Amino acid sequence: MFYFFSRFLIRLALPIYLRKLIVVNAGRVPRNRPVLMASNHSGSFFDAVVIGASLPQAIHTLTRGDAFKKPKAAFWLRQINLIPVFRASEGRQNVLNLDVTTKESMDALKQGDSVVIFSEGVCVNEWKLRPLGKGTARMAHHAWYGEGGFPDMLVVPTGVNYEHFRGTDKRVSVRFGEAIEKKDIKTSPEDYEKWLREFNEILQVKMNEEILTIPPEADRSERGAAMNRFFGANSNPEKGNALFRLIGGLGRAIHRPLYRFYTKKIAKMTARTVFYDSALFGMMVYTYPVLVTLLSILVGIVAGFPFGFLTFLLLPLLAWMGNRYR
Repeated sequence: MFYFFSRFLIRLALPIYLRKLIVVNAGRVPRNRPVLMASNHSGSFFDAVVIGASLPQAIHTLTRGDAFKKPKAAFWLRQINLIPVFRASEGRQNVLNLDVTTKESMDALKQGDSVVIFSEGVCVNEWKLRPLGKGTARMAHHAWYGEGGFPDMLVVPTGVNYEHFRGTDKRVSVRFGEAIEKKDIKTSPEDYEKWLREFNEILQVKMNEEILTIPPEADRSERGAAMNRFFGANSNPEKGNALFRLIGGLGRAIHRPLYRFYTKKIAKMTARTVFYDSALFGMMVYTYPVLVTLLSILVGIVAGFPFGFLTFLLLPLLAWMGNRYR
């Protein structure tokens, strides 16, 4: 229940937070069929947010196990369908936890749900696909050939692409590639290591087709041109007429103090790590509706119900217009 409530809030918040969200080929992720979505990982938890908001079905997401160390955090993370991944390299006690991760993932697939796995293994804010780990290949092999497996499972290459990685006013593209099926891997499943290598070679090619790649040495103009080719030049903020631009400026002015409070707080909490964007959006998506509601109640008490209700409607609308019209 909390998952769907969170997704409802996220879908309301994304048009305010983002300049534009572009979803390409969402129909390649069928409903009521086991699907393993193999995604790149450049935006931390925000990757799962935009993937989940782009699809009608619920998703389960594999994420780093250390986030589950505190029981209260683990409880709430599981409410939004996150599955912890514990690495054996981080301690002998995590070897058994790997079986738990696999079981929970298989249980989700058994229900016909989609499971997101970040195939690079680690998150880095950059515009390229890094070498793939073996986790996705192992998960696919287990699902296709393990006891009680799912021969009809699809592996869907997924690309999550960002214009920038810190804060609002950015274009984001979620692209779903052509699925990999069990029959596409020609190596015998008994030749395990060779099978894993062939799977990763195919997946690497298909994922690269869905990911924005910009050389690190590219200058600002080259980077901008590459992004406009990828996102579409017509996805820039709408100019609108003079009235809309005025309202947009008013919306930005009203929300600027609150936004600065959020950014300073999150910058201090995350110490400029890859978690900045995820933490900023998470704090805003859960606290902004509360603040708007409390302010609307206060205005209603002082000025009357109609003005309170108008405040409740206008503040999010002004935030949206501030992001849309510049």
